[in-house]
Amino acid sequence: MEPRLYSRLLLRLLALPIAALTVLALLLGYGLQRIQESASTVDRADVVILHSNRLTKLMVDEETGLRGFLLSRNPIFLQPLHDAEQQIEPEFNTLFTMVHRPDQVARLHRLQDTHRQWEQKAYQDIHSASPDLSTMEQHMLQRKQDMDSLRVLMDEFLNIVMGRRAEHAAADIEVNQYARIGLVLLVALVAAVLTLETRRVFHKLTAAYNRQIQEIELRGAESYVREQWLNTTIRSIGDAVIACDTDGKVDFMNLVAEQLTGWKEADAKKRSLHEIFPIFNEDTRAAVENPVDKVRRLGTVVGLANHTFLVARNGTEVCIDDSGAPIRDSSGKMIGVVLVFRDITERRMSEGALMRAEKLAAAGRFAASVAHEVNNPLEGLTNLVYIALRSNELGEIRHLLAQAESELGRIAHITRQSLGFYRETSTPAHFKPATIVREVTDFYTSRAISLGVSFIVNAKTEREVLGSAGELRQILSNLLANSLDACASGATIRIEANSAIDPRDLSRPGVRITIADTGFGIPAKHLESIFEPFFTTKKDTGTGLGLWVSRELVEKHGGTLRVRSRTSDPLCGTVFSIFLPNQGKLQTIDSFSTNNHVTADGVL
Repeated sequence: MEPRLYSRLLLRLLALPIAALTVLALLLGYGLQRIQESASTVDRADVVILHSNRLTKLMVDEETGLRGFLLSRNPIFLQPLHDAEQQIEPEFNTLFTMVHRPDQVARLHRLQDTHRQWEQKAYQDIHSASPDLSTMEQHMLQRKQDMDSLRVLMDEFLNIVMGRRAEHAAADIEVNQYARIGLVLLVALVAAVLTLETRRVFHKLTAAYNRQIQEIELRGAESYVREQWLNTTIRSIGDAVIACDTDGKVDFMNLVAEQLTGWKEADAKKRSLHEIFPIFNEDTRAAVENPVDKVRRLGTVVGLANHTFLVARNGTEVCIDDSGAPIRDSSGKMIGVVLVFRDITERRMSEGALMRAEKLAAAGRFAASVAHEVNNPLEGLTNLVYIALRSNELGEIRHLLAQAESELGRIAHITRQSLGFYRETSTPAHFKPATIVREVTDFYTSRAISLGVSFIVNAKTEREVLGSAGELRQILSNLLANSLDACASGATIRIEANSAIDPRDLSRPGVRITIADTGFGIPAKHLESIFEPFFTTKKDTGTGLGLWVSRELVEKHGGTLRVRSRTSDPLCGTVFSIFLPNQGKLQTIDSFSTNNHVTADGVL
């Protein structure tokens, strides 16, 4: 059935009662409004009558007090006059706010003026000397006549108010009668029309409903076909897919997920994902947070960080990376979580090969540096020996041999320093990063002097971290070498090692190492790429692996490596910041990371 025709039938079925109810509501609303207006008018008239009666009583009290004083000349009789005088003006003001008819307002003004005149004459009688009896009687009779005039004016005012009240009360009764009659007639008319129209439209809707059911059945069959097609597609893709409900129970697994986890879908259904998908950190072998748990906690898409492996049902370990995303219904409510992961064992082996290649390249660069450092004293030693062999003066020979001994001591110092520079053990151990910082900067001091670059070293913290001292030497060597390459003569490199707290977790103490130079800086377009493998701006000397390996080694220790840089004066230069936690290799590592290593904020 056409939606337009179906909507038209429903509109016809609903429009008539809605229209009838609308008319009924308007009629009732009009009647209620009239009733409310009449009731309000009656209530206002009652209030006006009440205040008018109060005003009359106060005037009578004034007359009584005046009469008592004139007869006795006792001031105590003036108390009712004074009390009434204080209340009369507020009563007049109240009546003025409630009366709107011009003739009534004029009566009130006349009544107010007459009363004020009466009060003036009354106070004249009060303050005059005691008259004789006949004069006093005349005054009292005159005040009584004045008061009677006030009562006449008040009676006229009240009669008009009461007449208006009666008119509105009668109108109210009449409106109620008409409203009841109209309501009965309208209800009867609506009932008759609704009965006829509803019966006719209902037959059409029944036929339309039957046709709609047939269409729904057809669409249901089509939806089933699409569901099967989608199911087949998901089961056939190359990545592993696991879908869970909001409680983390497995609902679906494709063939690749079965192969990687070792679980069949039938066996895994309704089991917790923690049992089907146990994942651990490659370096610490500590359990990491399950991705579905993190999606449920954050309500957003999350991705897996490096160095994570999956333990299959048969105990096989598979290096993986994955991502989790919430499944939401049309209203946006989370109804499940989907997990997509893949086997990256080959990629991890490739990354290992790259790291070994970088280590070999670093060893080559180091060997070249050692050869350069040793070559200078060797040349001096050769010259000294040559001169000594051709000299016959014993004093000169001794002086030359003393210089040769000094050069040999310099070579021995470089040799000892070189032997310890890359000495490392595969077993994690506690060491002081500040000591490593001083060793590395001491090794590069000669090169810095030859380039005209100044070192400022501040590494006094005694805090230890757990990890590999040799790997930290490699990290610092890469960073210091890069800083020296980026500096011109007269530049400064500041190296600091201080106790710090992990900004991501205030409960993790550690050591922060910063290397800040005043070199050329890193262009903003390169900042997003410097930690990628094979990215380098040193086309002839760089492998493009140094910073990538450095970041991998820092993350292996559970730490972070960040960079800030600026290429414009006056604050031109680059800052690398390393944070190493005190117990980084012994703690459980959260497998999910945003990997925000780069901050191009331009602040040094």
